[in-house]
Amino acid sequence: MNGNNTAIIISMTIAAVLLTACGDSSDNNKDVKTVPINKSAAVYFSRVGNTDFPSDIDAVTSASLNRIDGELKGNAQLMAEWIADEADCEVFEIVSEESYPVDYDATVDQAKQEQADNKRPKLKYGFENIDDYDTIWLAFPNWWADLPMPVYSFFEEYDLSGKNIYVFITHEGSGYSSTVKTIRELEPDANVVEARSVKGGSVSDEENSIREFVKEQLSK
Repeated sequence: MNGNNTAIIISMTIAAVLLTACGDSSDNNKDVKTVPINKSAAVYFSRVGNTDFPSDIDAVTSASLNRIDGELKGNAQLMAEWIADEADCEVFEIVSEESYPVDYDATVDQAKQEQADNKRPKLKYGFENIDDYDTIWLAFPNWWADLPMPVYSFFEEYDLSGKNIYVFITHEGSGYSSTVKTIRELEPDANVVEARSVKGGSVSDEENSIREFVKEQLSK
């Protein structure tokens, strides 16, 4: 086989993979029937709020951290705030009673151990009026190709049957992994929709995309 033929085959293979990936996203939502959005809430889990960061931590060199007008914010928090701004809704944070380490690698190790132990961290705050909402905009990071374990705690504590759950995640290359499939298993009677999957280092570049997605859902 000559070099030209090899290059053509490789190009066709890459194209097929890309097309399959694009198709999977739409296919994952095609059978989801959502209800009209009347009252919604943005719920998020982030390192910020679950970690006791020192006030002088360098947000530039620290993974998943941002400093906005002097305030430290996490990637998922930023997404939740943009969503809430467009949807004119309340924002709630999923906070574990046990804090995560300041060091990113140590947080990664703790998250891996929590998964291995199938741990359900106790949540610091409850969501008393969650039944009042028909839609949950949920933002969180993909940890080890799965939900952070405090997000499992959230789903196991609250029945979201009949509600829309729009899933926004940050990741470092693994996309949604099996997170949406898992949420559909945890909340089988909810309408779970893949919303936006964003690379952790590119969250600020996706603000308009996230806002436009929310506007589109609200206009349906």
